[in-house]
Amino acid sequence: MSAEDATWPIIKRLFKEHARAFAPRYAVAFVFMALVAGSTALTAWLMRDVINDVFVKQDRQALTWLPLIIAGLFMVKGVAAYIQEVVLSRIGNQIVAEMQKRLYEHMLRMDMRFFQERNSGELITRISVNARAAREMMHLLAVGLGRDLLTVIGLFVVMILQDPLLSSVMLIVGPGVAFGMKQLSKRVKKVAGSETHSTAKVISAMRETAQGIRIIKSFQLEAAMRRHMAACVESVQRLNNKIVAVKARVNPLLETAAGLAIAAAVAYAGWRTMSHGRSPGEFFAFIAALLMAGEPLRRLSRLQLQLVSSAVQVRMLYDILDTPAIEAEGVPKGPLIVSRGEVRFDDVSFAYRENASVLNGLNFTAPAGKTTALVGLSGSGKTTVFNLLQRLWRPSCGSITIDGQRLDDVSLISLRRQIALVSQDVFLFEGTIRENLVGDLKDCSEEAIVAASRAAHADEFISRLPEGYDTPVGELGGRLSGGQRQRLSIARAVLKDAPIILLDEPTSALDSETERIIQTALRSLTQDRTTIVIAHRLATVARADVIHVLDHGVVVESGTQAELLRRDGRYARLHRLQFEHLEAG
Repeated sequence: MSAEDATWPIIKRLFKEHARAFAPRYAVAFVFMALVAGSTALTAWLMRDVINDVFVKQDRQALTWLPLIIAGLFMVKGVAAYIQEVVLSRIGNQIVAEMQKRLYEHMLRMDMRFFQERNSGELITRISVNARAAREMMHLLAVGLGRDLLTVIGLFVVMILQDPLLSSVMLIVGPGVAFGMKQLSKRVKKVAGSETHSTAKVISAMRETAQGIRIIKSFQLEAAMRRHMAACVESVQRLNNKIVAVKARVNPLLETAAGLAIAAAVAYAGWRTMSHGRSPGEFFAFIAALLMAGEPLRRLSRLQLQLVSSAVQVRMLYDILDTPAIEAEGVPKGPLIVSRGEVRFDDVSFAYRENASVLNGLNFTAPAGKTTALVGLSGSGKTTVFNLLQRLWRPSCGSITIDGQRLDDVSLISLRRQIALVSQDVFLFEGTIRENLVGDLKDCSEEAIVAASRAAHADEFISRLPEGYDTPVGELGGRLSGGQRQRLSIARAVLKDAPIILLDEPTSALDSETERIIQTALRSLTQDRTTIVIAHRLATVARADVIHVLDHGVVVESGTQAELLRRDGRYARLHRLQFEHLEAG
């Protein structure tokens, strides 16, 4: 597909989505752009009277009113240009805001596969750089078709009225310029796409540096990261240089064409003035109109290149928006009603990638109001169970039910409202402690926040902070210790008050004293709730009501810890290996 073929569908789509909503404001902008164009054309027209009446006839009255009219025209032009620019800028800013909100909302409805297959730097680039490209494209079209095109038309009318034959001669250079611009636009389209991808790599490198600075310094990776960032930046630099070089070719093309046109005009007009006695005012009005048309013509000539460059980035924006939202529920589904909280996996199979099964006909039951532990070696499918239960992924076959209700038959919002997760990798959003605890919970009182924090043994350290619950946690909770972040995670789950609790090894990275505090908080959280816990440290599941041992995506043993140890099977071997290792340590 050529650059033009790829650009116009994007333009049509943008207009379809935004032109109607902003039509009144665009109309206002076009009125003032017409005033700019009319003022410019009238100024060129008045050059005839300036030359003939002031300099040739030396008319004193003309010397009085002509300068006043010209000054008035420039004042009108300046005010109209200001209003037009403000109106278009506000429209453009609203377009960017709407596109960014629309894109972000769409991405929130995507499944986990979408985010695993895409680099976060790429997504950041698309919601920032590519969204601004939509504004740029609409602005270019409005200004190009409004101010610049109307100005050129007005000035060309002046030229035709002064000398129709000479005006038609000026059009000869048009086809040559158009052909040259077509060749340049193809090159711009190719380079613009590569430049966007390289910018995403720079953003990704910076994000990794900010989030992984401890590892970078601990393993002395500064030199490697410096080389990586330098390579990314230099890639963007090279591509930007290519774009500049391609766009810069417009200037010699236009200047050569303009030089030929003006030279031909001067020669022809001079010959006609000397041979046929035409007034010099007509010639100067024609030349003034031709010269004034130079700058808007240059902008119009560059318009195609700029539209192609913007269209590449807007197309990347629409690539995301056109990706089906997996979590968008077209048909309304009923709410999940949890009466007891029993969770069942019936013959569930799942694979993250083709021919790489993680679960293979998994069957188990998590009794209502009890604690169920999932143990096994890494890769046995424990975390996948949590992912499927929250419907972050969908099983390839089998069914998952809560109190007999299939997860596929209930609304996603109601499902996740009934589940609270406490993970070993605690994620805190940049903001205050209070904001991280409350999240999107409605009508959450201060008493409830404090009570949840006390239940999680978090209030004791929060109260010692200078700003208490209004203390900023920093990026990824970096201003708090691991134990403090974990207690906030438990408090967040307590505040949610969900009947089903998922614990993903919440004490694996904590010291013994902090683990004791967390375990106490977890007992308060899980009391009388259906709890499923993933455990690598078998000491944490000793009190579980039932333990399921997973291996290659199936349950190979089930029972209490005492029963499994007496059976002397897979769990007993894992238990001996782990505790022998601890004793040896």
